Amino acid sequence: MRRPAALLAVRRPAALLAVRRPAALLLGAALLALAVDARSQPSINHTITPGDTLPLLAAEYYGDRNHMVFIMVANGMEHEAALVPGKVLRIPVSDEITATAGDTWAALSARHLGSERRAEFLAQFNGSTSSASIPAGEVISLPLRVTYQATAPVTLQDLAVTYLGDRNKADLLRAYNFLDGDIVDVGQSVVIPVLRVRVRRDKLPAPDAEAQALVDKRRRMKDLAAKVLPEARAAWRAGDYGLIRNELTKLDLEYLDAEQAVTVGLLLGGAYVAFDDEDSALAVFKKVLARDREHAVDAAETSPKIRRVWERAGGKVTEPKK
Repeated sequence: MRRPAALLAVRRPAALLAVRRPAALLLGAALLALAVDARSQPSINHTITPGDTLPLLAAEYYGDRNHMVFIMVANGMEHEAALVPGKVLRIPVSDEITATAGDTWAALSARHLGSERRAEFLAQFNGSTSSASIPAGEVISLPLRVTYQATAPVTLQDLAVTYLGDRNKADLLRAYNFLDGDIVDVGQSVVIPVLRVRVRRDKLPAPDAEAQALVDKRRRMKDLAAKVLPEARAAWRAGDYGLIRNELTKLDLEYLDAEQAVTVGLLLGGAYVAFDDEDSALAVFKKVLARDREHAVDAAETSPKIRRVWERAGGKVTEPKK
């Protein structure tokens, strides 16, 4: 597994970003003093070559010149300046982790973002929702975070402008930090999730062997499911439950997308019921519900024997409307 993204800490009060230019936000010197723990954040070392500039490096690593501010902060630079070839710059990176079986957005948020209450932020950053299950082998991106500690009162709107480029993102900062008001008092820390910054994937370090094995297995399971599901559906219509059992037992539901896992599990569980193997059917149905606990089968389209085992597993049944 990759190590979790550390926090980039900025200790001095935000001198408001009153200066703005089209390509980038310019920081005052007061924003750029680093705390000691900032040095341990995940980063990539870049050796400066002739022609390199901060905006070009931001475009290369982040895909946006405006994000040069994070390179400046990571390297203690108070102003945009010419870069000296041969010197090494630290490029702060958002991190990636690989989900294992049973991981949830709440558990990952508690482990990597400091609170399970940030589950929805992490899920949305990855194009999902906190109620959705996560397949094993899924690569999860952790946003770059900045920890700001106030030495003078400052508003959330000011911090939102400084780091997120939008004063309307103050609401995001309030929710992320579980705050009630809009003023950050002296000594108070605020974590700023930089949700718009993603390091280009080709610039990130390769995953370790354990994480890569999970990713590879997920890819194999998805490809195999795409191949065998059409055959299994045809076999169900033909009553060939032996083919369904033989083919679908090759799949691991924990590595499939939730929708695929539900389809595979219901077909396989139904085949087990057809062979009067209700214990195996029950086990499969429980795995289905672990991936989508709200899924309900249609009473009109599901046999009584299958419905009985499904309900034993804790599944819901939708009755036809009268």
